[in-house]
Amino acid sequence: MKYFLLIIFALVFSSLFSDQLPIVVDTNRFLDDASNTIFDFNYQLAYNSLQFEKDVSGFKAGLKVEYTILKDEEIVNQGDFISKLIFPNQEMTRSGKLYRDKISVTLPSSSYSMKISFTDINSSQSTTWSQNLTILRRDTFLSDLEFSSNIVADTTDYLDKFHRDGQLFFVSSNHIYSKGTIDSLYLYYELGNKQFPVGELFEKITIFKDDDTVGVVTRDLNCHGAKLSQQRKIDISELKAGYYNIIVELHDPISNASIVSKDYFSIKQSNISNYRLFIELEDEITLLKYFLPSTKTKIWKELSVEGKQQFIDKFWEINNEDTSTKRNEFFELTKTRIQYCNEHFSYFKDGWNTDRGRIYIKYGKPDDIVVGDTGIQTKYPQKRFEIWKYRIHNSLTYLFLDFSDTNNHKLIFSENDPHESGSPQLEAYLGEDFDMGLLN
Repeated sequence: MKYFLLIIFALVFSSLFSDQLPIVVDTNRFLDDASNTIFDFNYQLAYNSLQFEKDVSGFKAGLKVEYTILKDEEIVNQGDFISKLIFPNQEMTRSGKLYRDKISVTLPSSSYSMKISFTDINSSQSTTWSQNLTILRRDTFLSDLEFSSNIVADTTDYLDKFHRDGQLFFVSSNHIYSKGTIDSLYLYYELGNKQFPVGELFEKITIFKDDDTVGVVTRDLNCHGAKLSQQRKIDISELKAGYYNIIVELHDPISNASIVSKDYFSIKQSNISNYRLFIELEDEITLLKYFLPSTKTKIWKELSVEGKQQFIDKFWEINNEDTSTKRNEFFELTKTRIQYCNEHFSYFKDGWNTDRGRIYIKYGKPDDIVVGDTGIQTKYPQKRFEIWKYRIHNSLTYLFLDFSDTNNHKLIFSENDPHESGSPQLEAYLGEDFDMGLLN
């Protein structure tokens, strides 16, 4: 049996239930070598669900997790810990990218229950999750199913708790996938049992939608008398939006024993629509070049009008980290920054298409701005300059010079940004008496 909890009201109506933290919890069970049941409590929430506070080291948030294990209503174990999140810039704090973690406990029998409380340290928002726990049969040869849409090859100790067969297997606690965003999902489960080993197995994976079979995969397996981990790639590219049941069936032809593990996943309709910020398509690609390398944009001229629009849509969708809502926060943030640039950096052309506009759109408001005039000891007339510093974003520094006194500041110096270059005549423009310490 599979346990899961979707805190639907917190996810869908978070504005109405603002005291609830929108946590999604999913429980999966596996057997250890002694046939005790390992319970993995996977949980996730979006970064923008937490309250971040700024200090000298960046934007910080904390999630306090308190867990209690009870047997017959009596506490047998409890603990707590705080997960700290630190980002150098505010963009990540506003994103829908998911923070994931898990708690694992091993239990020898049923009659236990688990309670987990999650609290946002800065806002005091909290949610409590609880569940009665039923162990797997000690002679079972099939675990529960884990779902993921994001696996990465990794043999280091990084995030060891998410390792599955030499890969980082980020569990999708809510089992929800956006159509068009991914083409495949992945299943992980374990076969066999060291205490009660099995040999040859016949495996059948069936996917149902509204009682109709939409996919079947079968194969013969050999557990070699021991536990065997399985990872299956499921193609969902042709599946329509909706709710699907998935059943993994195993049959041991020697003992004639059979076992089934059931679960579900859901595909939601992608919210792709024509993202347009400008009247002219060429302005759109100019903006996208702020974020993309030339290797990604060189095909632009070869695309049809429809192809160019699809190129634009794909860019915004890929950078939309929270696909569970109709909003694309990255698109909205960029739009807001363009408006700011047009209001403050325009001269004979729109501010978004200037040097200052490009940097502002990519990185937002500087942490510090120094304004002044160039030195006297220069062959050029004194000019107004601006120095922008991003000290909690990779220590980026930019110096802009207003050559024509028209608010058209040109970038003549950059530091720690491999995508920007300065002017070889920097010292000549600034003058020998310019205080270079201002750039520190």
